Amino acid sequence: MAASLFVVGEIGANDYLIGVTGNRTLSELETFLPQILSAINSAVTDVIVAGARTVLVPGMIPMGCEPQLLAQYNGSIDASGYDPETGCITWLNDFAVLHNRELRRMLRDLRRAHPGASIVYDLYRAITDLIVSPGRYGERAPPVACCGDGMAASCVAAGTTVCADPSEYVSWDGVHFTEAANRRIACAVLERFRLMTEAGRHVT
Repeated sequence: MAASLFVVGEIGANDYLIGVTGNRTLSELETFLPQILSAINSAVTDVIVAGARTVLVPGMIPMGCEPQLLAQYNGSIDASGYDPETGCITWLNDFAVLHNRELRRMLRDLRRAHPGASIVYDLYRAITDLIVSPGRYGERAPPVACCGDGMAASCVAAGTTVCADPSEYVSWDGVHFTEAANRRIACAVLERFRLMTEAGRHVT
């Protein structure tokens, strides 16, 4: 236990995604935040009490870049609602930033409560880097799904089309990342984790 890296999360992504696909407002999504943070706190505490000494807690993904949500809101948001650099939905990414800010505050409290454990945070930055500069990694822009029409449910429908080379895409089905994207995200997170822990600092 003490020699292993535990990844706790990402908790809350499905709650928010279901809320957004159910047309919940931003203020309604914000009411989810305290319960989700409490669940993360409980999960991290449980693994530390069980003997874990290094715990990685992923931040919330940039939801405004999810092809499923881009497809859902297509045509209903004016140009000012999109990030001109990434093509992602601004208010959804702003909400993910809010979640991550509150998560990092909670993790600081957990570190004080468990000084013998290393509790590290990362993920949002690695995914954002991949989305902002997909060409650098061989992926296509803007965010589109390899499978179906950007909606996860359509991937299993009869006659669904699939891209020729999934390694060129960040998203597999509009919600889940492709294997190639997951590999790049994992490598980026682990490399940053290695550099920060070697320097004796928390990944914040």
